[in-house]
Amino acid sequence: MAPPDAIRGKNIDGRPDVSPDLLPDAAPDIRPNLSADAAPDLASELPRAGDASPPYMTPGCAPTSETCNGVDDDCDGVVDNDIPPIPCPGGGFRYCVGGRMSDCPTRCAVCVPGGQRVCFISYCTYWGLQTCAADGQSWGYCVERRPVPSACAGVASDKKHSRETEQCCLDNGFCCLDEFDLNGNGDTSEMLGRCGDVLCVQ
Repeated sequence: MAPPDAIRGKNIDGRPDVSPDLLPDAAPDIRPNLSADAAPDLASELPRAGDASPPYMTPGCAPTSETCNGVDDDCDGVVDNDIPPIPCPGGGFRYCVGGRMSDCPTRCAVCVPGGQRVCFISYCTYWGLQTCAADGQSWGYCVERRPVPSACAGVASDKKHSRETEQCCLDNGFCCLDEFDLNGNGDTSEMLGRCGDVLCVQ
């Protein structure tokens, strides 16, 4: 049988050389023919984080001023946001944490910031001073004082680093580190004497 007219021959690999006229029509282009002006502005339809308008506004929520109470008062989808810290009288701030305002920082856990007490050193004058740290959490180093107050200068010079020097401190109205446990309670880190200005008031 003679080959049809549409087949004019074969390719090198043996496949028939088909006329382009016999190939099926190409699939129709079903894409919409939209102009650039007709394209939707999707960016304008997207919600912005923090936008208190729908859809970020909590359904059925009546917005009021935000307070520290664990509730989304202003209906923006965020609880207790944008609440400013409250200054504390002694320094530092109170913050909204877990639905309540935090306490003011403690500045007198050990001693009144800047307060001083007499301490005793084992050289030179045998008399020193310690100053309470600015955060009220600890005492500084015992720094040698020159000159020793006149009421105790002779005792310190004669008895040096001793119970007698500490006793002179007490007898003359100073706030003194009880290094020699003069009250016999076993605590050598406490203070004795007139220490009202450096003790924390509970």
